[in-house]
Amino acid sequence: MRERILKFYNPETNLSLTQSSLRIGQRLEYEFGGKSFNVTEDFLKLIPKESPLKDRHFNTCAVVGNSGILLNSSCGQEIDSMDFVIRCNLPQIEGYEKDVGSKANLTTMNPSIVKRNFGQWHNKTTDDYDRLLRRLKQIGDQILYVPAFTTPREEKNVRVITQILLEHKLPIRATFPPARIKMNSLIKSIWTKAGFKMLALRPSTGAHMYTLAATICDQVHMYGFYPFSEDKRGRALSYHYYDTKKMIGKKTHNMPEEFRAFQQLHVRGALVLHIEPCH
Repeated sequence: MRERILKFYNPETNLSLTQSSLRIGQRLEYEFGGKSFNVTEDFLKLIPKESPLKDRHFNTCAVVGNSGILLNSSCGQEIDSMDFVIRCNLPQIEGYEKDVGSKANLTTMNPSIVKRNFGQWHNKTTDDYDRLLRRLKQIGDQILYVPAFTTPREEKNVRVITQILLEHKLPIRATFPPARIKMNSLIKSIWTKAGFKMLALRPSTGAHMYTLAATICDQVHMYGFYPFSEDKRGRALSYHYYDTKKMIGKKTHNMPEEFRAFQQLHVRGALVLHIEPCH
């Protein structure tokens, strides 16, 4: 699977924009929506000089989703024992360390997810803003992966994220996948050519992060990817381990088909899919 992915995806050039590839005033076209993003001086300050994963390789990696299957799983210690840990969509960790761990080397943050989970985060006087700032500070000097160029309706959120990181001088290593690559189309093409048809809709963050992990990790372990309303014992599950939201439909992602693809890769030995309690 790694060999197949590496034909199309290079973690050094596809993970993030670099300063040498940009200039102030440059227009970056969104993947969807037919508009473009204007590169400002502040935005350029966040761009790394080179990919933060250049020449990096790891033995064991964990890709951690946010499914309710993780609740009461006692998987935290096992997740934290991995050499490199990827977490999806800036999840809540405080209070759930026993089940999900606390280590994070790369955390993704879709602008739409932040707006949805932190409500009034644009307003500095709100609790939502304080919660978001506290969560970003927890990332420390690790990688924050922001897919900023999917749709233009998220531009305001990306600008506010930029302001927060700069204003509070957070040591986060922000990465923004290059707009020219059209990342969703690339990931969808990779999986389709590998024989999986589950990405008729837009690929999820989990599919994106497995694709990345497969290029830099010898063993990929996936936790928190289980898109069904109850487990095999009939226990009711919420969509996220940290809230009570119901399972989403297939409007944007086809999670059940992605899960079946992960199951097939598990059988082939291309990843280890964890859906049972770790104790």
